[in-house]
Parts: sequence; structure tokens; C-alpha cells
Amino acid sequence: MALGASRYWFWVLDVVIIISFAVIGRDSHGFGSDATETIRIATPFLMAYAVTVLASKAWHKPLRFSTGLVLAASTIVIGMVLRRFVFDDGTAVAFVLVTGAWLTGLMFAWRLAAYAADRWRAPTPTPS
Repeated sequence: MALGASRYWFWVLDVVIIISFAVIGRDSHGFGSDATETIRIATPFLMAYAVTVLASKAWHKPLRFSTGLVLAASTIVIGMVLRRFVFDDGTAVAFVLVTGAWLTGLMFAWRLAAYAADRWRAPTPTPS
């Protein structure tokens, strides 16, 4: 894909998705605009994401849907484990489901948009 020419920008979008999850969750539960609360919520997922990027070498094929699946699933699972056992925070079923839907949906959505943009820009072969 042409959009993959710079292999390293993908993490910015994924990190924005993780932080947006923390911001929206914090606001919807009345925690206000406290930046430390946002960091506290996002940290286990950012740590899980970083470990997954390194372990999977995601920068090799960041736009693949399979890469998005690995990144989303591992970020959710490892993030929940860290949240529960390292950060001693809750992992209620509703929280796990919302986290899963948000991270998976958006990590796939931008990859789908990048794929569609690349296909739309690709020249159509002309018949000879």
C-alpha cells in the first residue's frame, strides 16, 4: 500500500485511539478533565500496546488487518491483565466489552480507511 511508505506513523493513530478511549471513558463517568486520571486509565493499555508492537514487529506491515487484529487483541488482553494485577483497577465485564469494541473497531477502521484510500488512488489498468 502506498500509505505504508512511512512505516512508523501507524503507532500515532493507534495511540490516539487508546488515549481517546481513556478520555471519553473518564468524561462519561464524571471524572472531569483531570489529565492524571486519563494517564492512569490509559497506561496499562499503552504499555500492552508497546509490548505488542515490539513483540509482533508490527512496523513491518502496519496496515494489514491481521496486524490490527493482533495489536487490538493483545492490547486488550494484556492491558486488562496489567490493569487488574499491576494497577489494581477494575475489569468489569462491561468495561472489557466497551474496551474491546472501541479499540478493535477503531484500530480496524483506520486501516480499512487507509486500504480504501489506497485502492481509490490506485490507477485502473487500461485495456490494451
